[in-house]
Amino acid sequence: LPNLKIHSDDGGKLIESSEQILLCVILNSFVSDWMIRQKVTTTLNFFYIYQTPVPRLQEGDKWFTEIVDRAAKLICTTPEFDDLAQEVGLGSHQAGVTDPEERAELRAELDGIVAHLYGLTEIEFIHILSTFPIVDQQIKDAALKAYQNLNQSIVISEISTLIKQGENNLVEFKSTARWNLRENKADKTMEQVILKSVAAFLNSHGGTLLIGVEDNGNIIGLQPDYQTLRKKDSDGFMLFLSNDLLLKEFGKEYANLFDIKIEEINGLEVCQINIKPAPQPMYANIINKNGVTEECFFIRSANSALKLTTREAVQYIKTHF
Repeated sequence: LPNLKIHSDDGGKLIESSEQILLCVILNSFVSDWMIRQKVTTTLNFFYIYQTPVPRLQEGDKWFTEIVDRAAKLICTTPEFDDLAQEVGLGSHQAGVTDPEERAELRAELDGIVAHLYGLTEIEFIHILSTFPIVDQQIKDAALKAYQNLNQSIVISEISTLIKQGENNLVEFKSTARWNLRENKADKTMEQVILKSVAAFLNSHGGTLLIGVEDNGNIIGLQPDYQTLRKKDSDGFMLFLSNDLLLKEFGKEYANLFDIKIEEINGLEVCQINIKPAPQPMYANIINKNGVTEECFFIRSANSALKLTTREAVQYIKTHF
């Protein structure tokens, strides 16, 4: 970027060296290359660069240090870069990376991070990578793999953070979905507990339900539920939860309201259901104490599902839908 002004008229820096490195990484990424190519018709000039949206990261922001550290190792490989290496915390060029395989891995990780900075989904990133036909497929596969690894760590970090914060108006924990831990047997009523919670989130502001986590935040995993399934693994649980429970109860047309994923934390699997607010009132069929099935309306109240009377439900629906 020879024409990029990085010093003021009095010789002072407009942006720090670490920020210059960050900008260099972003503008040399697959994502930025793809965005610029959508605008270029004949020749590339700096007007296209100026129009390119660039994440405004500063020291202390998420991914800032990770990007600068990796890029500095790629850049600072000879003595003339010692001043830069010292300024960004690398030390000297001796900490730089010259091994071709390690350099390729660092470049892939940088492209994966940048894709996350722009909030791309995996499908969107795959599409962008597919528009580089002359780039070796191995390089593109490595970038996608780096993106996927980061995505998994983000999800695990998100679940861990939710558990640490505890239950609230937008988060609820459930130990199981099918297995009664007290009686040590399969129990259909456990499924109804899940439906109550999901219906309450649907009728309120949405939220997250974690299955495999006790009320106190202790992770017990999904193994108790797995033993009740024909396919006793995460795939079988996902099929049960999506097709046999949620979509069967609330309707297949509302599948887009549920984002279900299973992640492993400390060797135990946890199911995370992200629930969007429903566009219309959602009812759950619940069996009462007399064994009669009732169509019930629930909302989220504090950290639990609250059943409304018919009159209360009518008033709530008038003001919320």
